[in-house]
Amino acid sequence: MPEKALAVVCVDRDNDFGRKAGIDGPIIGRKDNLRAAVKLALADPEDSDANCLFMAIQQYDELKEKYTQIELITLVGSKKFGFESDVRINEQLDAFLETFHAEAFVLVTDGAEDDQITPILQSRAPIISKRTVIIKQAKEVESTFYTIKEALRDPFLARMAFGIPGIVILLYLLLPSIGLQLVAGFLGIYLVLKGFGFEDRLFNVFKEMGSSISAQRVSFPFYVGAIVFAAFGLFSAAPHAIDAYYAVQNGLYQTGIESTSVAADFILMFGAITGISFLVGKGADAVQLKKAYLMHTYLLSAVAVILGAIMLGTAKGVLVGTTTLNWFLALLIISFVLFFGAYRATSVFDIRKKVTKLLIGLPVYSRTGKWLGKVEKISKEKGTVEFSLKSKKIQLGMDDFSLENGKILVRRSASQILGK
Repeated sequence: MPEKALAVVCVDRDNDFGRKAGIDGPIIGRKDNLRAAVKLALADPEDSDANCLFMAIQQYDELKEKYTQIELITLVGSKKFGFESDVRINEQLDAFLETFHAEAFVLVTDGAEDDQITPILQSRAPIISKRTVIIKQAKEVESTFYTIKEALRDPFLARMAFGIPGIVILLYLLLPSIGLQLVAGFLGIYLVLKGFGFEDRLFNVFKEMGSSISAQRVSFPFYVGAIVFAAFGLFSAAPHAIDAYYAVQNGLYQTGIESTSVAADFILMFGAITGISFLVGKGADAVQLKKAYLMHTYLLSAVAVILGAIMLGTAKGVLVGTTTLNWFLALLIISFVLFFGAYRATSVFDIRKKVTKLLIGLPVYSRTGKWLGKVEKISKEKGTVEFSLKSKKIQLGMDDFSLENGKILVRRSASQILGK
């Protein structure tokens, strides 16, 4: 029989098992998976996840005759698609791999989310087989209405189909005289963000900020302050922006420029304060959650926000004629020097080239992206970190790994490490 450890994987990315059947993930083992499949099928007979899990159980039974080391697992995400769901799936997969060192996966899916799930699994081990479950349905179910209904469950399509038209209608209702111009402006901003790939990043920032707001965290007042400052900025700038619009409509171009300049000042000032408040909150979270390795990034980001606001304000002054171009160029050089100085000063918080206790508990990955374990012990004297790989204690020196995005990345393969 093959000695390779094999895991049959089924994924419920939108947490149907939790929402409909009250079952938390991960679901490990044939017995628990069979119980979960039956419970979900009884709760919602039309749900494809139950059929998908039955297929996974069938695959497990067939492969068990050929593999001595085999396990069945269902990874359960979140009802919020995207980042939050993928984080839960990654955490459950890593926890599973700590107890069962799978060397290959068999993926059973309904085909709807292959692009999202496949990279997550392949970052740990190869997928040697994939089965797609196709549910036979009546023609009435396959109607256009059903297809549209299911498609609109996707958050992105829902934003496009309902969110943007909703904003358009509200703007036209609240501001009928300039509603069309505002609509065009908002649509233009959205298309620019979408076209240059900033939309997902912006939504992730707001989502991360929303998930971070908790009365149990010391960062709570800073996040609330960021929201309040952002609101102050919008409400302070709005009257001047409206004045600028009417001034231009009446041919008072100089007045329009002055009003626009005042609106821009409010946006820059409160925008910078909002950014600083948010970053202070993130820094407080990093300390409380023992992720101080992120402080270097947050401090540099705060300096960048301040310098960026000053430079944009100066550039605005050049455009309206209140500041000279020479001063802007001088400020550009000064900002570079200040940012370089801030980079050197904050390097004390950068632990990417240091061995500290902050590294304990961080996940360890190979250069190919395969999960190897977690840091269990460090030695400042030797400059090494230690983790377990296949019941063997592995020590890595500073030259053997790097720290990136809260992960220890080993510069050698697992076989090279074990052979060391």
